[in-house]
Amino acid sequence: MTDHGDSHHGGDHGHAAPAPPPPPASKPGAVLIGCLVVLFGELIILWQSGVFAKIPGIQPEAISSYAADVDGLFYLILGITGFFFLLTEGLLLYFLYRYRAKPGEKARHTHGNHTLELVWTIVPGVILFALAVIQTGVWGDIKFQGNMPAEKDSVVVQVIGKQFEWHFRYAGKDGVFGTNDDVTKLKDLRVPLGKNVIVKLRTMDVLHSFWLPNVRLKQDLLSGQTIRQWFKCIKTGTYEVVCAELCGLNHTSMKGALLVLPQEEFDAWLASRAAELAEDGGHVAASDPIWKHWKD
Repeated sequence: MTDHGDSHHGGDHGHAAPAPPPPPASKPGAVLIGCLVVLFGELIILWQSGVFAKIPGIQPEAISSYAADVDGLFYLILGITGFFFLLTEGLLLYFLYRYRAKPGEKARHTHGNHTLELVWTIVPGVILFALAVIQTGVWGDIKFQGNMPAEKDSVVVQVIGKQFEWHFRYAGKDGVFGTNDDVTKLKDLRVPLGKNVIVKLRTMDVLHSFWLPNVRLKQDLLSGQTIRQWFKCIKTGTYEVVCAELCGLNHTSMKGALLVLPQEEFDAWLASRAAELAEDGGHVAASDPIWKHWKD
């Protein structure tokens, strides 16, 4: 009986364990369809934003003499990055399908491809260098001090950024800043159509950023420095003056208006504003609290 029991036990051990169930079959089609849906959604968003055509919405209306050059650079860079975005996303979808998991197939290990690594390092480097060279002319025309128009042929406006408002000052009839006939205005920057405007920028407290979106001009204001910038508007209208630097709790309220007026209207406004301030006692003298710290 003992032998019979032993042989019975041994018979149990001789049976093979049940095989585990086979892994579920891969469904690359579902993954591919999901990726295509995501990519298609991204393309719709890009199309609606105006990336594929220069339609209203992607950029504010251009109103300055150099805005078209800035926009040209913008669309050039957008086209290059958009091309490589679609290329890499397309390759990603291809690789997801081509190298999907297959039952019974082992993964193959690879150490990379030095030729490909050189290509995707050198090509972006060449493109970035070319963009740096191409943009130098536009950047220089806008930002380089030597390329700015002469003050004697321009409207000069002093600008102070202060939490949370913009202050603007024009020289009066004597053409000198800091005298009792100066013309000041809070929040509104008024300039004549078709004439060079030089803005001299200072901050009274923290960092601000003077941004005229329609002009395509943006310049940070640094403590202790007076920074010169210029522009020329080629279209009348009312546009935004924005602070593009987070400058405090009420940063979003630091807005103003850029009013581009025909020369006659601008001259009439300047005379009217000067008379209004004169009736108020000429309080815009150099001792005014806002302007007493101004330094060129």
